[in-house]
Amino acid sequence: MDNIQFGVCVAQLRKELGMTQKELANKLNVTDKAVSKWETGKGFPDLKTLEPLAQALGVSLVELMQGRRQEAETLTVSEADAAVSQAMGQWEKATSLRYLRLFRYFLTGSSILSLLWLLTTFFSSVWTELVKGIYLSPAAAELIGGADGHTAILTVTGTLSPVETFLALGVPLLLLMICVILAVKVRRLEKS
Repeated sequence: MDNIQFGVCVAQLRKELGMTQKELANKLNVTDKAVSKWETGKGFPDLKTLEPLAQALGVSLVELMQGRRQEAETLTVSEADAAVSQAMGQWEKATSLRYLRLFRYFLTGSSILSLLWLLTTFFSSVWTELVKGIYLSPAAAELIGGADGHTAILTVTGTLSPVETFLALGVPLLLLMICVILAVKVRRLEKS
C-alpha cells in the first residue's frame, strides 16, 4: 500500500468514527495539518505515531497498514513482518523526501547567493574601473576639437589579473552552476 491508499484508509476510518481531523490530531498530539497530509498521501506518520494512530482509529497496526479489517484474530508471522516492513519503508521514503526537499531549498538559496555575488562583483569591478577612468584619472580623458565642439575620449586603465578575475567572477559562476545542476537533479529525485 502506498501513501495515497494509506491516507484513504485513515480518512475512511476517521469518518466512520465521526471524528474530525482536528479531533484525531488532538488525540495523537499532532497538528490537523499533519493528519491532512497523511490523508491526502502527501506525508506519512512517524513510526512512533503509527501505534497510537491505529488505537485512535480502533484498528490494529496490521489492519491500518493493510488498509482493511482482519477477519481472523491472529496473524501469521509473515503477515506481521510484511506490515512492519511496509510501515518502515513508507516512513523511510517520507523522511528521505523531506530531507531531499530541504537540500533542494539549500541549493536554491546557494544559487541565489552565488548569482548575487557574481552580479555584485561584476558590476562593482566595472563601476570601479569606470569611476577610476573618469574621475580619478583626468589625464586619461583627452579632448579633441571638432566642428560640433569638444569630444571626450575616455580610456580606462588598469585590468584585473587572471587570478583576480577567476576569484572575482569564476568562483561565484562555478558555484552557481554547481548549485543549479544539483538542485535540478535533487528535484528529479524527489519526483521519482
